[in-house]
Amino acid sequence: AWGAGEGRMKKGLKGLFKKNDKAVREELQPASVAVGNHSDDEDGEGMDEDGSRMARARLSLDDARLRKQEDHVGGTSPITGDSDEEEDAPAGAPAADAAASDDKKKDAEGQAAKPMSLADATKDEAASLTDSRWKGPEGVIAVEESLNLPIQIGSRGNAGWEPMRGPNRRKSVEVRKENQDAFCAHAPFGGDEVQMFFAVFDGHGQDGRKVSHMARDTVPVKLAEVYKRSGYGHIAVESEPEPRRTDISRARYEAMKAAFQAGEDASLPEDLNINHQFSGSTGVCAWLLGGDLYVAWVGDSRCILGRKEQQVNGKDKYKTFDMTYDQIPTRADEKKRVRGAGGRIARWRRNLGPLRVWLPDDWIPGLAMTRSIGDTVLNPYGGAAVPEMTYLRLSEKDSFLIVASDGVWEFMPSQEVVDFVGKLRRQGVSPDEAADMLVSEAVKRWRRNEVVVDDTTVVIVYLDFEDEGSANKKNFKSKFFKGKATGGDKPQQVTEDGKMIPFMPKNTITQMGPGS
Repeated sequence: AWGAGEGRMKKGLKGLFKKNDKAVREELQPASVAVGNHSDDEDGEGMDEDGSRMARARLSLDDARLRKQEDHVGGTSPITGDSDEEEDAPAGAPAADAAASDDKKKDAEGQAAKPMSLADATKDEAASLTDSRWKGPEGVIAVEESLNLPIQIGSRGNAGWEPMRGPNRRKSVEVRKENQDAFCAHAPFGGDEVQMFFAVFDGHGQDGRKVSHMARDTVPVKLAEVYKRSGYGHIAVESEPEPRRTDISRARYEAMKAAFQAGEDASLPEDLNINHQFSGSTGVCAWLLGGDLYVAWVGDSRCILGRKEQQVNGKDKYKTFDMTYDQIPTRADEKKRVRGAGGRIARWRRNLGPLRVWLPDDWIPGLAMTRSIGDTVLNPYGGAAVPEMTYLRLSEKDSFLIVASDGVWEFMPSQEVVDFVGKLRRQGVSPDEAADMLVSEAVKRWRRNEVVVDDTTVVIVYLDFEDEGSANKKNFKSKFFKGKATGGDKPQQVTEDGKMIPFMPKNTITQMGPGS
């Protein structure tokens, strides 16, 4: 996500990063971020696809250089008991051989953690979220199956690939990247049996993995802690009159905002040695409170919903609802906001690559998104970890949620992803298998179109509101719809003051893979 020129800065910036953590925090206070409706106006500065292709070759690479793959230290997973070791393709093997080897097996880092029980995600039990026994290599999956939740959860995290010169610099070979993605799923969440939380974090920069993992372990803890103080619980927003409805949504937004800020603050202490100035992470969080779905995000990771609309030739047809709107420099309202805060949006010198975010008077850092967790050098210029948030009252026709990093969305539009997963669900494929197959398809698109493969992470949540199941499950499901359940609604955006306004996302993809 960083452009060329990372690590080079003016003398005025050098002294800033030598100061202690408190001083850095004070000087990197974020500029004010307004959360409002989206403008339909574009100013003609769309992403140049040829330039974008060139820029993607630098995707997730530290200091815009190809990095050598670090030796993977094998061990026994505390969750599954399986070995973390993986046989990489032999040095000097052709890239195609390495790709074929990868297609035959799922690397250990891509395995989702086995569902386990977890204590309430409150401050007093915060240690439970960071205890290694609950973790897989990249994910935290904490699901209390005995509750008969009307959901099924599947996940997959897959490290990307990078090209490197082979022996004698004659051939290019592929090596595994360090996976900078992280994800989590908590059900129940916050001590409430009908609250659930699902999130994906996509790191970038030298310490992107550290930032994303810190956010994964911090955001849910802080969210539960702050929201519990409001006392609103899982009250259905639409069942409440004004102004109470607005008060509830405001409390939920403020809790999420505090959680994202805590996710960034977790990487600031100097003793952690995290380069938070030039490393960061996206974040997308889906939070269910009974039938109320709230989704908050920074960056370009995405959450979408698949809803059954009608049957065509006896088969269910699914409609897509984007719950997020990618925060990238080509988005007109985000571009205006960043420039208003003093940031600069431009392509690299000589108009290379996509639009990026830079300091006002220097060609650093070149961030390909307008908000993130971390990347604190841009906090004074509109790049802070201030999330946007949307709301949707779920109905029994809502079939599944997909929360994923941009490794999925780079070559697959939202509707195609919903059609892909919807078809698998009709065939009785489990969410874990569906996540595997979606990641595999996304990786194929990368191989067709790029010289690198991005880290790709997916959490798929099947919503079983239509399935009656056992009597216990039916009774438990009724708790999700105690309030008004309108169904068929469209997502709305939640402003900082808790008001609901129209939400009109225009998510796109950089390239369409062959056969799309």
